[in-house]
Amino acid sequence: MNFVLFLVSIYSITLKLIVKVIKFFLLVSIIFFTSCVGTSYLKNDEKLLYKQKIKGNENISSDRIDDLFKQKANKRIILLPISPYVAFYEIGKKYYDKDEIEKEKNELKEKLTEKIEKAREEEKFNRATRLERKLNKKNQKYTTKLEEGNLLMRWGEPLAVYDSGATENTKNQIQLFLESKGYFDATVEYDLQFRGIKDESVVVTYRIEEGSAYLIDTVFYNTGGDQVMKSVLVGARRNSLIEAGDRYDQSKLTEERERIENIMKDKGYYTFSRQFVEYNVYRDPDTTSMALEILINKPQGAKSHKRYKLDKVNFTTDVNTQLGGAKREVERFNSIDYSYYKRSYKKKILDQRVFLRPGEYYSLEKTLDTQRQLANLDMFRFVNIKYDTAGSKFVANIFTSPLEKFQLSNELGVNVNVTFGLPGPFYNVSLKNRNPFGGIEIMELSGRLGFEGVANLSDQTQVTTATEARANLSFTFPTFLFPLGTTLKSRFALLNPKTKTGLGFNYTKRPEYERGNLNGTFGYSWQNKKRWIFDFTLADINLIESELDSTFSSTLGEESRFGRQLSRTFQPSFVSSSSINISKNFNNYGQANSRASYIKFFLETGGNLLNINAVSENINSDSLAYFQFLKASVDYRTYIPYGKESTLAYRLNVGVAKPYGKFSEGVLPYEKYYFAGGSNSIRAWAPRRLGPGSFVETDEDGNFIYNLEKPGEIILEASLEVRRNLVQFLDGALFIDAGNVWSFSENDDPGSSFQLDRFYKEIAIGTGFGLRVDFSFLILRFDFAFKLYDPARDEGERWTINEWNLGTRSNYGPALNIGIGYPF
Repeated sequence: MNFVLFLVSIYSITLKLIVKVIKFFLLVSIIFFTSCVGTSYLKNDEKLLYKQKIKGNENISSDRIDDLFKQKANKRIILLPISPYVAFYEIGKKYYDKDEIEKEKNELKEKLTEKIEKAREEEKFNRATRLERKLNKKNQKYTTKLEEGNLLMRWGEPLAVYDSGATENTKNQIQLFLESKGYFDATVEYDLQFRGIKDESVVVTYRIEEGSAYLIDTVFYNTGGDQVMKSVLVGARRNSLIEAGDRYDQSKLTEERERIENIMKDKGYYTFSRQFVEYNVYRDPDTTSMALEILINKPQGAKSHKRYKLDKVNFTTDVNTQLGGAKREVERFNSIDYSYYKRSYKKKILDQRVFLRPGEYYSLEKTLDTQRQLANLDMFRFVNIKYDTAGSKFVANIFTSPLEKFQLSNELGVNVNVTFGLPGPFYNVSLKNRNPFGGIEIMELSGRLGFEGVANLSDQTQVTTATEARANLSFTFPTFLFPLGTTLKSRFALLNPKTKTGLGFNYTKRPEYERGNLNGTFGYSWQNKKRWIFDFTLADINLIESELDSTFSSTLGEESRFGRQLSRTFQPSFVSSSSINISKNFNNYGQANSRASYIKFFLETGGNLLNINAVSENINSDSLAYFQFLKASVDYRTYIPYGKESTLAYRLNVGVAKPYGKFSEGVLPYEKYYFAGGSNSIRAWAPRRLGPGSFVETDEDGNFIYNLEKPGEIILEASLEVRRNLVQFLDGALFIDAGNVWSFSENDDPGSSFQLDRFYKEIAIGTGFGLRVDFSFLILRFDFAFKLYDPARDEGERWTINEWNLGTRSNYGPALNIGIGYPF
């Protein structure tokens, strides 16, 4: 109970802090409003660069040209002519004294240096080390202040005083850029528009006439008579970035030069580089067409480029390891010489990840594949491949340094991914044992203990403590444990194959129930060259035992359909399934600064063995609950940067799950149902409390009841979010979420089933705003969401914006979501 009170107090403090932060920003906005216009800081005849516009461009996007501006206008609040960042900078500048900071830095350095020397004289080396760390840390802070200004200056930005020279340079850069894109006849001019009472602001408009683009009508290679090189280039032409009919584009020529370099290096030309590739353009004076010659220059003093074949491959497995005066042993396996102090790794496994062989031409692709696949083993601190051309021999030397055999990692933190819940501490610990049996496998023993304040299932106004404990033992093998044969396993090694198996136990305790789950898994994972990731779980077996509180048990008995689902779920259960996850990250989604996306397909089938008559006839369903089901989903996400510091992100998630067979009794395992609502779902609803469909339960007074979670067999979710940087470490967001869950049949719950003629009327909509505090190592998220369209209400009364209020316990008050990271 004390722990619950502690959580309540922490939650209360968090809310108060958020309110204070909001009040602070409102106060700052009022104070800065008159000073944020920017012109108040101008001196003498200075003018403010208010805005820059581009007109006349039809084929080249304005965003591409924006990057060429040599001077940037100050950032402003949308729809308002104010620049709060200028106000931050100017106020900070008033209290900024560079000489004083330099003086403080030198005084601190002298003081700490004296203490460090004294500590060393007294042989207090630990103290000296601590003081040195302190000195380095303080020095870094002062250096940042000297180079970037104080905190307010770093939050803000200097006033954009109009610079005519920068405008002229921008014009020239746009002209060169248009020519680089094939618009050789383009013209660029600019005009100035003055605004304000005293013409103190300037709007610059760049006017572009692109003209006609020049097209490449012929592409041909000139290798100086080297027919072997020419055949290599012609053979790889299908992947060329330059084709007849393309618009001339210098960036494409640069990319093609890099492609040619990679092709040559992949076909044995070890010393070839892009500097040997030269372009000659022949323009037709009467048309806008041109011929492009791709010239391969010869090395200085040589008649042709040399093509290298591997004479030998050496593999040293334990670089930076020393065993007294011992000498390394050398062992040959499959034409590769392995060198080591101690035989630690199975050569058969290592050999599958090495794609270099004597007698073959040098290949950059095979070199990178070898380096990548050896690194994927998680056995080596580094993997280096160097080539030696001395003595008329061409030798590949592979060097690896082992990681520590045992690795202990732990994490102590707070669960903050909550909606209408309370944060709680957790502790994760993991012990990794590398290569325990010499087969380059990894054994990992992990555990987790966590507490969280949650709403009581039967009474959401009551705060309870949930305890979660988990222990797991897993083994990961760097190959497919399947009788494939050596040749096939070597070929599959390019896919980074892994076999994963594990045994674990999960324990959950809440006031309503205690639940234990013994889990065993076996499966495979791999990744193809197009970076699709496949995770196939052949068997996922769960034995579940639960003990219910008497009050909660009677509550389940009173429920119609959801109670039956919960009751069956809390019976002793045997749940088995097979599944496959297929996903791809396009352009580094989640970390990219350019457009990126992510997609995941999921398919699961449960109770497969029960389809066999010989098995099903010997099953006693009275002792254990068995389940047969199919489940599938698609999750797609896209991230689109626009403007200077804004992004648009959206997500679509669709899924279905269907029980079948006599053992399931029309019910899914509870964990296999879909749920909507919560911090990473429809944020205006409490976690797992939305739906299904338009079904709703009410009390005697007609108030909606959300005492039980709302499972569904069909889910449809979509979210749209606009994110923008506010100040250095703080981002803001506006979002709208939509979705719901449905069942295949209504049973006793009217409105819960998915019907084509009405499902679109039952899509719940929520909207709100959020703040993201970026600590560089994590992003702390605060989202405030309101219900905009509630399908639980009668038709014609579902739009709820006129009922919004600030009551935290109100059905149409703000839902506070606290989380780590972005919602999608």
